[in-house]
Amino acid sequence: MVNVRVTALAIGFALITVPSMAADQLELVSLDEEMLPEPRVTAEAVFVGLVWPRLQGTAASTGSILAAIPPEMRVNDVCVRVTTEDGRYSGDARYRDTGVATSAMTILPYASTEGDLSIYADSTVAVMAFECSDSARIAEIAVTSWRSDAAEGLGDTANLLVNSFRADAAFLLIDGATEIECVPVAGGERAVFDFSCPLEIAEIQSGARVSLFRERGASLDPEVAIDIVGWK
Repeated sequence: MVNVRVTALAIGFALITVPSMAADQLELVSLDEEMLPEPRVTAEAVFVGLVWPRLQGTAASTGSILAAIPPEMRVNDVCVRVTTEDGRYSGDARYRDTGVATSAMTILPYASTEGDLSIYADSTVAVMAFECSDSARIAEIAVTSWRSDAAEGLGDTANLLVNSFRADAAFLLIDGATEIECVPVAGGERAVFDFSCPLEIAEIQSGARVSLFRERGASLDPEVAIDIVGWK
């Protein structure tokens, strides 16, 4: 398969033909969060979030996250990490399946008590959902939608938010084939994530291996890879 290099991120999002489906709701077990008085501009993780944006004009939920996590992937608890671009807010939530799951979509109640997250635009909030584990390494992540509680009203593109640690450029390989150019985030030099990589939902909804490459001058950093949970 010939690599395809994507050079631009569409300004608007077209509706994706996702069949209407009810979403399971997981039980919130715990939420540890912190709101700092000043921005914190460092980050330890390379992959910071995978977010499926709502279309412009679609109503936002006041306190929930929609995550594409099929029932078979919820054997253990689900963990969610929410981080604002400026690093001021960080939250770690843990959810439990109630045992009656039937849908590939899950609603994760999320209401902060530490700060007003409504002041942050959706594009400045990174959300990452993954299976809880004792290991510090996150190997598999799910597509999430911030302040959403339904699959309707979402675009056909998700954004993988990464911290390149000040690379000159960054790109992805999807399943070792399709090449995706990452787009610098405005002001990202002093933020938790500095690149946004657009992923077509059709490319990842059956699951995908995503490899990140960071360019520094004429050299490449070592490949960093993660798997995306499929839901189709």
